[in-house]
Amino acid sequence: MSVVIDAEKCGKIKDCPGEGLCIKLCEKGAIIEENGNIVIKPENCDDCDICIQNCPNQAMSKA
Repeated sequence: MSVVIDAEKCGKIKDCPGEGLCIKLCEKGAIIEENGNIVIKPENCDDCDICIQNCPNQAMSKA
């Protein structure tokens, strides 16, 4: 299963209380910032769920 981002809940980096915490925590580089948006690179994701567990906006989940 891949991680998905709920665009309505995600504050992007500018409105994220964690200032892009998901990007900082991802050791595999599966979450990147692209034009101000948070983007998942599923080919790099190892399903560790650290991003889901730590998202301050609860915007990340499994699809």
